This record gives sequence, structure tokens and C-alpha cells, in this order.
Amino acid sequence: MSDEMEHYIQTLLLNVLFLCFFLLFVPLLIESCSIKKIIKYKKSIFTLSACFAIISCIAVPISIDDGFIFDLRLVATIVGSLYGGVPVAIFLWAVNILFRMLTGGHGAYSTIIVSTILMVISIGLHKRFLSGSKLKKMTISGLLAIGTSFLVFLVLTQLNNLVIQPNVFITYLLLQFISAIIIVYILEFIHETTLLKKQLYKAEKMEVVSHLASSISHEVRNPLTVVKGFLQVLLQTDLPKEKQQQFLTLSVSEIDRANDIIRDYLTFAKPAPENIEIFDVKEELSRITELIRPLANMNSVSIRQQLHSGSIKGETQLFQQCLVNILKNCVEAMPDNGVLTIETYNTGSTITIKIADTGAGMTEEQITRLGEPYFTTKGRNGTGLGMMTAISIIHTMGGSIKVDSKINKGTTFYLQFPINTQ
Repeated sequence: MSDEMEHYIQTLLLNVLFLCFFLLFVPLLIESCSIKKIIKYKKSIFTLSACFAIISCIAVPISIDDGFIFDLRLVATIVGSLYGGVPVAIFLWAVNILFRMLTGGHGAYSTIIVSTILMVISIGLHKRFLSGSKLKKMTISGLLAIGTSFLVFLVLTQLNNLVIQPNVFITYLLLQFISAIIIVYILEFIHETTLLKKQLYKAEKMEVVSHLASSISHEVRNPLTVVKGFLQVLLQTDLPKEKQQQFLTLSVSEIDRANDIIRDYLTFAKPAPENIEIFDVKEELSRITELIRPLANMNSVSIRQQLHSGSIKGETQLFQQCLVNILKNCVEAMPDNGVLTIETYNTGSTITIKIADTGAGMTEEQITRLGEPYFTTKGRNGTGLGMMTAISIIHTMGGSIKVDSKINKGTTFYLQFPINTQ
């Protein structure tokens, strides 16, 4: 292989690199991005990427006599026009001609002929291309790449009387053909993968909703059944007032339980704070501890506190619900006796709330499943909704949660929130 031919191949392969970066890497970044503004202008960004691919190829061409050049810019034009349609095809046509004119040489006028014919054909094939299968898209782009290669060859040899080495033309044709079909194939693969991820995500959400509905209907039905039974007894029998009062008290208790389950579900379904305010963690924790103290006393659980001030942003009601759920779980993990420790650490940028119990503890598997709506370590006495709601609230407030636990030694929760500096 001569040095000149080796230079030609290196130049064309560099063009292929430009095509891969702008037509594949950039779209891949867009598909994996979650920023709504970028997703909204996905088509415009892809068009600009095709434009930069054209400019890059023109900037690094194979130079032939009398100002005529070879490059792979037509691959970017083909792919961009077939996917983008009429406005994109016209825009890329203008970019092709403008930047080719800026480089100068007699070949700039040949570019007008080739680009115009390619634009018209691309517009005509656009709808058929988009409605076709992956194989059909690869076929259309491949045939169009071959067709434009021969068109370039005819324009240069017949209209401009240039002599082009066969090996140079064959290399150009093969690289243009292979680049076109590979880029279309990978773009389609990216598109299919994105659709598959969306379908999988939707299926996962539906599965969670299914589990939630099943769990909630089961848990709500239980207290309602109890209430119905007590009311039927009260209607059909003549009971003493003391017994009636007992049944009514139990009925109200069961209705409160059903209400708590529904509240937890609604909080998880839409945990976004409505009344955002800045509050002191120490003050809220002191208030929440007093709410949980009666339950702790019933279980002979002592509470130890070491609290420091720190302002965080969120809705106090949701914050209280989150902490009550976690503290309640800790107390219930110590049914006979134990120690509940509540501490806070202020690091300057974040505040950490440490909640530790000396209860039964959890295994590694149980920790990983913590927060699932249908998973609980309480058996029939729990639904898993409380912990699920607490974790959801923590994430909504921009915080994070970490859990350490050992069987028969207890569980420690670390809740970290960003400190409000305003």
C-alpha cells in the first residue's frame, strides 16, 4: 500500500470517527439524560449534531487536483435528512453548500448538484423510511449512500473531467456504505433500548401499584370487617352499656387504623410538600419524641436524646409523619423493654439524625427490602406502608437514609438532610 493511499484511508477513517461521535454518541447522551429541556429539544440537538458532523468532515477531506475534495459528509446528510424530514433536509443542504463554498475550489459547484439531488431524494423517502423496520431503514440508507457515491463519481469524472483512482473510489464507497448502515443500525438499537426501558419502567410501576392495591385492600378490609361485626352485634342484641361502650371504642380504634393505612398510602402516592417552611430539627424532634413517649412507656422502652439545632427546609407535617413512622417501628421492635436513642450531628452543610433501638434487628436481605410496600418484619401486624412512606418523604426533602442492623442487637437509622443556609 502506497503512502498516499494510506493517507486517504486514515483521513476517511477520521471522518468515520466524526460521524460516530456526532451521530451516535450525542444522541446516546440525549437518550440517557433526564433533563426535560434537553429531551424537549432532542430533534434540534440531533440536527445540530448532524450539522457539526458535516462541518468536521469538510474540515478534514481528501484533497484532489483543482480544488476537488472527498469526505464522508454525505453520510451525515443522509442520516439527518431521513430522520429529520423536510426542514432538517433543507437545513443540512444549506450547511453543506455554505461550508463547502467557504473552503473554495471548483468542487464547491459540484456540491450544489449532489446536495440538491440528495435533498430531494431524502425528502421523498422520509415517510417511507420512518415507517419501515430496522432492516428497511438500513437498506434505504445503504442504497442512498451507494447512490450518492456513484453520483459524486459521475459529477467529478463526467462534468469536471477528473481522473479518480479506482481504489480511492472503492474505499470511499465502502466506507460511506458501511458507515451509513452501521449508524442507522445503532440509532435504531438506541431507540429500541429506550422504548424497552420505558416499557419496563411502566411495568414496574404497574406492579408496585398492583401490590399496593392488594396490600391496602387487604389491610383496610380487616378493620372494616371488625367494625361491621361489632355494629351487627350492637343492632341485634341487647348488651349492657359497658359492653356497648367497649365495642364502640374498639370500632373507633379499627376505623382509625384504616384511616392511618389510607393516609400512609396517599402520602407515598403524592409526597410532594405543599407548605414548605424552614424549621429547627431539634424543636421538631423534641415534639415528636413526646408523641411517641406513651407508646415507649407501654413497652417499657427508655428514650435517650442528644439533640443539636439545625434548620432544614420542608413540610413539618410530613417530617413529623416520617419520624413518627420510624420511631414507632423502633419501639415496636422492643416489645418487652429496651433503649431508644435519638441523636443529631451538625456537619455544617448537612444534619444527620441517628435513631437506634436495641430490638430484634434485621438480616441483610431484610434491610435491602426495607421500604417495599408489601414487605414488613411485623408479620400480620404491619403492611410496610409506614416505612415506605418515611423513605419517600426523606427523598422528597432532598435527604438520604442509611440503615445498619444486626440480629438481636438492634437497628440504627441514619437520616441526612441538607442544612438550609438562607
